[in-house]
Amino acid sequence: MSELRFDDVTVAYGHVTAVDHVSLSVPPGQVVGLVGESGSGKSTLARAAVGLAPVSGGQILLDGRPVPTRGRRRPLQMVFQDPYSSLDPRMTIGESVAEALPPGHSREQRRAEVARLLELVHLDPGRAAVRPALLSGGQRQRVALARALAGDPKVVIADEITSALDVSIQGAVLNLVRELQRELGLSMLFISHNLAVVRYVASHVAVMRAGVIVEEGPTDRVLSDPQHDYTRELLAAVPGSHTREPSRRTP
Repeated sequence: MSELRFDDVTVAYGHVTAVDHVSLSVPPGQVVGLVGESGSGKSTLARAAVGLAPVSGGQILLDGRPVPTRGRRRPLQMVFQDPYSSLDPRMTIGESVAEALPPGHSREQRRAEVARLLELVHLDPGRAAVRPALLSGGQRQRVALARALAGDPKVVIADEITSALDVSIQGAVLNLVRELQRELGLSMLFISHNLAVVRYVASHVAVMRAGVIVEEGPTDRVLSDPQHDYTRELLAAVPGSHTREPSRRTP
C-alpha cells in the first residue's frame, strides 16, 4: 500500500489554468473521492498523475518520491471513463490483460495470471479469447480493471468509471470496486461527478471547482455538513432528499 500526494500541483495549457495549486493526499489503502462538475479539473489532475497532462508547477509524489511516468512498470494505473474505447478491439480480452503484466513470466504463468485476474473481477476465465465487441459495457469495464491490476500498481486512479454505464450496471461495478479495495488493500483516487457514488466507495472526499479544491474531509462529514456553497449546490442536485446507496448484492 502506498500514498499518492499532489503537492501544490498546477496544470496549465497556455494561458488557461486547468488545475490551480492543488494539494491532495490518497493515504495508503484508502479510497479518496474527487468530485466536481464537468470541466472542474478533476480528470486533468488524474491525467497529470499518469503523465498524460503537463505539470506546470508543484509535484506529484508516491511515498514521498516523484512519480515515474516512463517505462513499462508504472506504479499508477488508470481506468478510464469509456469502456468502449479503453480496450483495443483487435485484441482478445486475455491479450489485453496479458499485455499489462510485468515481463519475465512464461506463457503458462501469463495464462494463469490472466485467468486469476479475470476471476478477481468476476469474469469467466474461459472468455479470455473473446474480443471486446462481444462484451457489455459493464464487462468491458471489468476487463479494464483487471488490466489495471495486472501491472501490480501502487495506486489505481478510476476516472468516472461508471458514468458511461447503464444505471442497472453501475451498482455491480461499484460493489466490485469496494470488494477489490477491501481484499487487495488498494489505494485509489476515485473521480466522479456523482455524490451518491462517492459516498458509497470513498472514506474521504475532496470537492473541486474551477481547478481548485474548495472543501475536503471525511466523506460522512462533508456530505452531511458541507461548509462550502458549491458542495451544497452539488448535494442539492442529487435527486431525492437522501443519497441512496447502490444495492450491496454481490457483483
